[in-house]
Amino acid sequence: AVDVSSFAFVSQHLPHAASKQLVRQPKSSTGSTCSSLTVTFGLSSATVPAVVASLALRSRQRGRCLLRKVAVGTGTEQSDERAYQELAEWLRARGAFIDDAVGLVSTDPVAGQSQAERERGCAATRDVRKGELLLEIPTSCCLSAQPGAADAVVADPAVAAALQSASIKQEDAALALAVLNERKAGDKSGWWPYLRMLGDCRETFPLFFSEDDLDALDSPPLKESLETTSKAIASVAAMHGVPDKELRSAWQLVISRRFGSDLGTVMIPLGDFMNHSLYPSAAWEPPTAARPESWICRAKIDIAAGESINFSYCEDPNHLLLSTLGCVMKENPHDRIMVRPADLRKSLELVSNQESPLEFQGFRRTEFKKQVPDVEEEGIGMGMFLVGRRPGGVQWNPLWLDLVGLAVCESAEKPWSQEIGGMERYLEALETASWSVFSRKLEDEPQLLPSASPNQVLASELRTGQKLLLQNALAGIRERLVPS
Repeated sequence: AVDVSSFAFVSQHLPHAASKQLVRQPKSSTGSTCSSLTVTFGLSSATVPAVVASLALRSRQRGRCLLRKVAVGTGTEQSDERAYQELAEWLRARGAFIDDAVGLVSTDPVAGQSQAERERGCAATRDVRKGELLLEIPTSCCLSAQPGAADAVVADPAVAAALQSASIKQEDAALALAVLNERKAGDKSGWWPYLRMLGDCRETFPLFFSEDDLDALDSPPLKESLETTSKAIASVAAMHGVPDKELRSAWQLVISRRFGSDLGTVMIPLGDFMNHSLYPSAAWEPPTAARPESWICRAKIDIAAGESINFSYCEDPNHLLLSTLGCVMKENPHDRIMVRPADLRKSLELVSNQESPLEFQGFRRTEFKKQVPDVEEEGIGMGMFLVGRRPGGVQWNPLWLDLVGLAVCESAEKPWSQEIGGMERYLEALETASWSVFSRKLEDEPQLLPSASPNQVLASELRTGQKLLLQNALAGIRERLVPS
């Protein structure tokens, strides 16, 4: 028997690094797991909170996320303002409360965005006090699918299987079909005052892309996920006899604007004009079984006249933002890098000590497979957490740190940490193995041409952001382990 606890001493230098076996989480989760594990690899057997382990790449519907960049407004600022006032009156006539403090602006002054990044949103027309009621939208004013429509979507077993494979809720498919039908009705639709403000859908990620766009992501799990989603939508369009492109446009609007509660998934007219902020000025109170009548939005802080009225959509990393909204956040504090287990094993083999005895090489390869197993049973497009941002810095997956330690050991009797130059050899292996999950390093990133498509720009922003994250993480661990 080989004592593997001697191969990865790096973890004792890092307060948040405790190696452990793979912990799988449901696809809806993007947060941390808080279970305790007793089986460890590379450390003692003391239980520790499993704050990092395996995180699913795709998420089921959990409300909404980040800035909506999928719809174009009605036209000029004046026409948008006129349409906004008509929508507000349409809602008020149906029992909604809309405070006059909630105004529409063509360039939302939401904090953290440059002028070039700002888009249409909401801002206060007067000073607002914390706790003030801003909006109360009856559920009867919210656009939703007809009762039973979700079941009709999956009447074909093949469509049901496609949606399940892509982790798409049938309620989302039903709502997309409902939006498609209402948009086709044009000004004859009862929802026209709302729908005309959504404008035309921008044909970008996640539902409009070419093979080159997907390759430009430099993320095999994300590519697999988007391809699977695209096939599922195509199957729904074919089953219901609707144009594929029209369904994609409606679907893109739905997934970027829907609100979810225990009572169902809806689109909230006017409410979805508010943008996202990490430091929100407002918050929504969803309907409940005890209070099912309306969606309520209140000021979370004091808001001065002219300041943005916004709320926090989610705390998703960029790969989830792109896969649901087709946008990314620069320096996203919740960003993380996800990698397929098979690719992680290849990276570990790349840096494995070639001077190890054959018996130890076999043991090591078996241990890689055991500790980083494939997760096909979780679905297509799944990945394992490598490194990500956390409050105050970055968080490595400690299992990855320990397995790199195992890779550089020559044998059970020669752990790298007890050899001269072992620390430098370990850090060089960590850098090589971590960078190998990408097709190229950050310094080798090509410059975007002025003619680059919106999808090429988004793919570049995703790649660059993740590589900056890795570069900073590697620099940070080197500084921590080899202080100057």
